[in-house]
Amino acid sequence: MFRHHDRGGRTMGSLPTVVGVDGSAAALDAVRWAVLDAHLHSSDLVLVSAMPLPKALTGVGILPEPVVEQSRSEIRTILDEARALASRVSATAGPIGIDTVSSENPAVATLLDLSTTARMVVIATRGLGGAEQRSLGSIGFAVTTHARCPVTVVRGWSGDGLDTTHPVVVGVDGTRASAAAVALAFEEASVRSAPLTAVHSWSDADLTVGLPIRGLEWPANRPAAADQLTRMLEPHTRRHPTVAVRTVVVKDRPVQALLDHAQGAQLLVIGSHGRGGYGEMMLGSTSRSVLARAHCPVTVVPSPGRRLARITATAAADPE
Repeated sequence: MFRHHDRGGRTMGSLPTVVGVDGSAAALDAVRWAVLDAHLHSSDLVLVSAMPLPKALTGVGILPEPVVEQSRSEIRTILDEARALASRVSATAGPIGIDTVSSENPAVATLLDLSTTARMVVIATRGLGGAEQRSLGSIGFAVTTHARCPVTVVRGWSGDGLDTTHPVVVGVDGTRASAAAVALAFEEASVRSAPLTAVHSWSDADLTVGLPIRGLEWPANRPAAADQLTRMLEPHTRRHPTVAVRTVVVKDRPVQALLDHAQGAQLLVIGSHGRGGYGEMMLGSTSRSVLARAHCPVTVVPSPGRRLARITATAAADPE
């Protein structure tokens, strides 16, 4: 990977915000969003573009120099456009440091490598690869599944700034991954001076299907579910007393509940997996469905095991 430094007048102290760009309009929207978010968190911005080159050609193993130079020229053009846009947005939001990274490795491998020392990775729903707007795409799926830091997928954002009246919404299910998502959601609501909506689904299953089960009547269980949600939020409400919190408890179908309450939200925060398990192996079914259907930026917070690996890598990179 090749890195270009353009500090924009100052150097930040926190971990950088990494943005994947490919020259598409969707990726430029992600850049706009990331600049504003990085400014809120006093974070540098790292713009990344990757264009893998074939390892061999007709058995020779060496590409003609014009082919290599054409590929590198395309990457430089993409990064120059993204950096110019980031500079224009930061001139209004406030100065931040801006780096660019060009890579001849696959985009997924490049972003995952950078995620070990990043505050956040920001990507668009889809890029030049096309795919339907509702589809996350292979790169987005792989990065949200395996990144060592939170990943924000930008979709449904107007680009007009961050409106403090629109809430940050977070899914809460009592798992360790959910606890990490709740902590980040409170932080995001605090720096945005925005209200927070916490959504808790008592059951992951659709309880309207099949015969009623004795003891699982929703009216009888709703108070206990509401109390559980209050207990899960209590440490965070103490830590962020200025954040106005609205709690929502529903019987079942967490995906639909999150999508309903995320309408008009400025950010939706979810854990990488829920109560279904397989936390280190794959993105949970609820998270996948929300990412595919949400109409606002969605931040996926990794499991504690992946976050610990990121912290270890960061410490190794900066022994002081």
